[in-house]
Amino acid sequence: MSVEFQTRSKCLLYYQSFLVIGAIFFFYTRLDGYLVVRGLASSSVGWMLPYFAFCIPLFFLQKLNHFPSSVLYWCLGYFIATAASYLFFPSSEASLRALIDRSFSSTFLLVMTFLFMHQQVLRWARRAIGIATLVGIINNFYQFFIDQSAFGGLIEGRATGFYLDPNDCSSTLIMGMIFTVGMFPPKLRIFWILLVGFGIMLTLSRGGMLCWIITVITLSLTRAIHLKHFILWILGIGLLLFLASGDSWNQLLDFNGFGRIQGMIDGSTLEDASALEREGVAQKGWEMFLERPIFGYGVGSTFDYSITRFTVSTHNMYLLHLAEYGALGILILPLGIYSVIHRAYGDTRKVGISFAVFILFSSLFCHTVLSLNSFLISFALMAVMSEISQTCSNQVSSLKKCRSVALSDSAMRK
Repeated sequence: MSVEFQTRSKCLLYYQSFLVIGAIFFFYTRLDGYLVVRGLASSSVGWMLPYFAFCIPLFFLQKLNHFPSSVLYWCLGYFIATAASYLFFPSSEASLRALIDRSFSSTFLLVMTFLFMHQQVLRWARRAIGIATLVGIINNFYQFFIDQSAFGGLIEGRATGFYLDPNDCSSTLIMGMIFTVGMFPPKLRIFWILLVGFGIMLTLSRGGMLCWIITVITLSLTRAIHLKHFILWILGIGLLLFLASGDSWNQLLDFNGFGRIQGMIDGSTLEDASALEREGVAQKGWEMFLERPIFGYGVGSTFDYSITRFTVSTHNMYLLHLAEYGALGILILPLGIYSVIHRAYGDTRKVGISFAVFILFSSLFCHTVLSLNSFLISFALMAVMSEISQTCSNQVSSLKKCRSVALSDSAMRK
């Protein structure tokens, strides 16, 4: 191998890593959306198009060594189903916007999957996600305890960071935890998980807290952590928080925060506008499916105020797909998850199980799983991790065969 070829390969690797790390710190952290809301950028698409342009040289110069074909097939199927639904039903502003958004989402998922296709890039990407997760936790701490007006946010009194939405913030922190917990020594994993849990707690997101608990249980069942040690940590920290609680907490929570905590304790949702809205849009989504169970109301219909009389969609990924695509829409998300985890092997399979459980459960509270860049980057990362785990397992099995053959030859000579 010539020196010139090695230099070229190394430069391409650095360029690929630069694009990946940039995407994580810009798109995964939702900094692009934050800049748009702050009026510092015109639109997220305005950032995405130049990013796609920077990726073009790699498509011609890099080899598709670890590209998971199942992701390509799923993206094509998702796009065809969306385009067919758009053509089949009368077009509207909501349907056109949904078609464009989902086309960009499919493209972004494919681009990120391509960029992750190198074992070294994958390591740097996971480290970058770990740093991004830590930054998110620090932002939540600063916003909750020091300056509640920092970052803005859609709901006052709840930490959001750059994500602006507490539910999106908690979901991204959990995904960061899933992909990075295995990088820590076993003794530090519980500390990292609790630190992420603290960041999620500051969002006051009930769905986020529940998803974090379920993810921790899944990690313990896959033996990524020891549940007994985790329970002891929880009891110790709970005792410290109880002893440290007092009037100082009262000054940190506004009326919305107190009402939300009270609702978590007694189960009451009478004063919780968020819970009432979620119940209303979910009921409407289910009614739309029952009215048109075969083909649904068409792409983007759950975002159409003239149909739903709500300004938001279903807050539920399954209901969104059922209402818009009909009965077969229920398969879209599970097939997407399967496409990124079905080749996972060894320790990566444990990550894949935790990832699948989290996505399936969080989709009960969120309708943006297949549109937010943080989720799409996580899908791409999981897909390439699964594909590379197959390569590593083949290399290990080949090495074992070589060793066994060498030992047998040595024994025969003796």
